[in-house]
Amino acid sequence: MTNYYHVLGLSENASPAEIKAAFKRLAVLYHPDKHPGRPEMEEKFKEINIAHQVLSDEYEKARFDLKLKYQQFSHSHQPPPYTYQTNRPHYGAPPRPRYYYQTKVDYRKNAIATAYAFGITFLIALVVMTGIWAKKTYDSHQMEKLLAERRSTFVEAKKQFETGDYHAAFETMTSLSFFHREEDDMKLFKDNMLNEIIEKGNRRFSNEEYTEAIALYELVQEFAPEMPFYEVKQQLAEAYKLTNQPQKAIEILNEFLVSEYEIITSLVKIAEIHHHQLKDSKEALDYLLIAHRLAVKRYKTFYGDGYALVINEKYVPKSHYYLYTQLADMYLVVGDAETSLKAADWNKYVWPDSASSYLTSANAYLALGRRWKACEEFAGAMARNWSGEKPSYCN
Repeated sequence: MTNYYHVLGLSENASPAEIKAAFKRLAVLYHPDKHPGRPEMEEKFKEINIAHQVLSDEYEKARFDLKLKYQQFSHSHQPPPYTYQTNRPHYGAPPRPRYYYQTKVDYRKNAIATAYAFGITFLIALVVMTGIWAKKTYDSHQMEKLLAERRSTFVEAKKQFETGDYHAAFETMTSLSFFHREEDDMKLFKDNMLNEIIEKGNRRFSNEEYTEAIALYELVQEFAPEMPFYEVKQQLAEAYKLTNQPQKAIEILNEFLVSEYEIITSLVKIAEIHHHQLKDSKEALDYLLIAHRLAVKRYKTFYGDGYALVINEKYVPKSHYYLYTQLADMYLVVGDAETSLKAADWNKYVWPDSASSYLTSANAYLALGRRWKACEEFAGAMARNWSGEKPSYCN
């Protein structure tokens, strides 16, 4: 039999206050929400909850104490084990013969005794069965009462969630701890709460309501900080950038770098923020060069040192196009037109239909004072559906 005092780490003389305090401490320590994906912690939490329910109820505690004392009494009054002794030869006088006398059986008295014994046994069985029935009835009533109270709490949480009071809804659902078999709909609701908030955040983001989307995405991170939610964090970083909160956006993108998620894309986005919002072109170029070295390392891993001879657009992720387009532009921004031309030439080699790469080359040639070459690049951009207007001297 499980000793519920030991489950709560208490002695058998523990007071109600000590029982309550021990339960609160262990419930916080072993709560399933703190140990996702660990069923043994959920079982431990259930055992703690059952121990508290028994020991905090005067009637149940008295019954449990009685059972516990009976168990301890039974163990302390076990008969001593039988020790086998070998028969030893006896050399004394032979035993005296015994004479047995057969007494006369009184069948009437035997029948009466049997009837009394049967009647007493029946009465005891009746009392026990009545007690069991009464206990089951009481337990059933208590369970119905408990389920009704929990159902009322669930209804309140749904109302809070529907009115947008997500904090209160999460706290209310968390207070229900684990769920009974009759409460599958309640468990499903709790599991889907985060998904609904994410969907609402995505709708706000699509409608360009970035401040509202940020509030919803931040709730997701608050309620489930241990979950990666990369897509949510990507949207959140973009929303921070669009609402002029560059440092918060960079903080999330740095998390991606640490977890090795979308490394090149994250580096390019950090470079964009440094260039356009923080006005730090040198820092932006440093991030782009880190991304460039990682990209080259991958090319060599897959295609060998001669990657430049075999690589083309269909083998390169779209994020690499943004990397090298920005890298070419950034070299031009910091005044290195020659290197900007080399980066733009790489872009035109891998992505021959890129009009922006021809424009970058045109501006680089202008920076070098080579107008005729710039005019050739402007013409190349126009041939690739560039809708701008080339300089008059190119006509």
